[in-house]
Amino acid sequence: MNSPLKHGCQLPVQGKPHPMADYQAIGQSELEQLFGKKFQYQKPRGNDSWQLPPPDQALFGEFYQYEALQGLREQLNAVKSRLNDYGVQEWSAHTNRRDPSGEVSWRLKNETKAEFVTVAWCKFFECLHRYPLVKGPVVNTLHLCEAPGAFIASLNHYLHSTYAEEEIKWRWRSTTLNPYYEGNALNEMITDDRFIFHTLDNWLFHKDLTGNLLDVANIDHLAKRCKEDFQDQVDLVTADGSIDCAAQPDCQEEIVVRLFFAEVLSALKILSAGGSFLVKMFTLFEACSVSLLYMLNCVFEQVHIFKPATSKRGNSEVYVICLNYQKDTAAGLPRLLEELQAKLAQPNDTMVMPLFARSQIPTDFLMQHEIACRLYMKLQSDAIEGSIYAYESKDRHYLRHLHHLRGLVSSTYYSRYKVKPLADSLCIVDKEATSKALGFSVPVYGGSYTERENLKHGDLLKQIYCLRREFNQLEKCPSGKASYSYTSNRTSPLELRVSRGAEVQSLQSSMFASEPILLLRLRIRDTFDLDPVWQTAPECQLENKILNYQPPSGEESYHSAQRHFFVELLENIRDLQPQSIVFQRFTFLTHYAASLLLFLMETLYQDSSFESNPTHSLTLSKPKTTDGKELSQVLELLKDEQAGAIHSLLDIKELQKNQFSNALIQHNNGVLLTCFRGMLGEEAFPCPWPRQSPRWPS
Repeated sequence: MNSPLKHGCQLPVQGKPHPMADYQAIGQSELEQLFGKKFQYQKPRGNDSWQLPPPDQALFGEFYQYEALQGLREQLNAVKSRLNDYGVQEWSAHTNRRDPSGEVSWRLKNETKAEFVTVAWCKFFECLHRYPLVKGPVVNTLHLCEAPGAFIASLNHYLHSTYAEEEIKWRWRSTTLNPYYEGNALNEMITDDRFIFHTLDNWLFHKDLTGNLLDVANIDHLAKRCKEDFQDQVDLVTADGSIDCAAQPDCQEEIVVRLFFAEVLSALKILSAGGSFLVKMFTLFEACSVSLLYMLNCVFEQVHIFKPATSKRGNSEVYVICLNYQKDTAAGLPRLLEELQAKLAQPNDTMVMPLFARSQIPTDFLMQHEIACRLYMKLQSDAIEGSIYAYESKDRHYLRHLHHLRGLVSSTYYSRYKVKPLADSLCIVDKEATSKALGFSVPVYGGSYTERENLKHGDLLKQIYCLRREFNQLEKCPSGKASYSYTSNRTSPLELRVSRGAEVQSLQSSMFASEPILLLRLRIRDTFDLDPVWQTAPECQLENKILNYQPPSGEESYHSAQRHFFVELLENIRDLQPQSIVFQRFTFLTHYAASLLLFLMETLYQDSSFESNPTHSLTLSKPKTTDGKELSQVLELLKDEQAGAIHSLLDIKELQKNQFSNALIQHNNGVLLTCFRGMLGEEAFPCPWPRQSPRWPS
């Protein structure tokens, strides 16, 4: 058997630089290490080749672990635990400054003017150049868990840098947790839609509109759409998904494993024979990951593990790159996919049970896998220890060395991967649209892991103290004008375009308020077990009649509560024909509510004004002359949801990134901040600590 390190990298140098060291030599050594973090499984040949278990052997039938790999996990967690007392923001800033590849993305953005550059863009560009993921200019690709879309922009740059424009015949589709679906949790998805918004026709959010790949019905729907759109020819599938593990950093692999299975199942169902698959994974110590990697080795000709130079050295991420899918020749593959899908269909299953029995994993595979795990564990441990040393020692000599190393890394990246500018006409989206700021951000203190854990178990007053400090940061941000209005420039009637999906059971996110404010709303809700959205006592006044917007009762969903209110509102508008409608302390946080508001503004009333007074009112006045057909049509739609819950009455492009959405975001922000002030103010909870108290209560 060939050495599994045949194409691997050498063991890393120590992470602790010495002030008197030869930094020039260290720079070259680090450079080679940064660009050489790769590993390839070496398959035995002939009758000993790795194969899927025969059909008569059960899958998911035995739980076990590998002691050697668990020992590596403990070693790595011991190193990672040394970070527990560092503040998350301070540590992140330190590692960003110390990142030797930090100049690469800066140069791509500012010198090369590449489209939608992120760290993910840089990493995928490396993967495309290091491995034959794309075999020619005619290619169909599918991108899983793709938000915000950097892999797509990177692939576009690669194709136009490698082939002539007239040769390229590229079609792509993507899926991700839908940022426009308010039932998706804010901390589980990427809400940056600057690229998505302009390429919506290429994004598949499935029948339920969630974009949730953990639902097997969505995987089936995705496979069906790809078959229709690509005529059953998909050459490359990428999967860059992850789940926030900040609360349990020592359990990242177990938390994300269910998503890995969903990504792998989707890829193996959709990918064509001979195709390539790239999936981001993390530590590979758990038996469930071992069996997953073995399965990939059985159904692909080659499997590599690669950590790009632009991937942060101190994190656990690696890219598993699978080449030449043996779809038609891998014995037992259809049965395995059925079993995988059946397992994933059990919603409460954590998927930590290994796919194969221990006896089904060959010893030579385990030996190679352990070498790979040791290699990447050592790389990560040395990087963390080196960062700790640099943080504590403030070594000025190393700062000069780092400046030199950054230049070397960016020059090597540019020369090795033949980076060149791309004409604006070849970009997928107008660069101005994708370079716009996401909105205001606030320097909210995140604290260290230890402090956050202590706070979790602290008393209510301590938690309120921290929430109030976060609120104070939000209040310092510009609040905008005291009053503003929406003026319609429409030349044609508003066209209804109904989208349906799963009901929003609980409001978890919104594109109609700023993200820092929404995050604080979730933290307040979890602390008080009260949702600030309803604490404003929202109401709507139709001249002499007042309609109260009531929160969901019992098992009622958020969607059902808003549906009841808006049906009642439209029925009263039809019957009373009021001269004006005044919404007070009312938030329009869903596309459902926003689309109905825009319908009222465009179809039934001429004037509208937002007032940032204590009641945060929104007034619609001067009724338009209509025959009532539009109102009756909308009422009928709201009452009949047999075809599925209505997500929006209008096209998303009518509701986002325009004057209407800007006014609505400002209005909703104001209502929520006023509510936070009432819930967290001194009147409600006097501060029990002196003003000069330390950063965190003891």
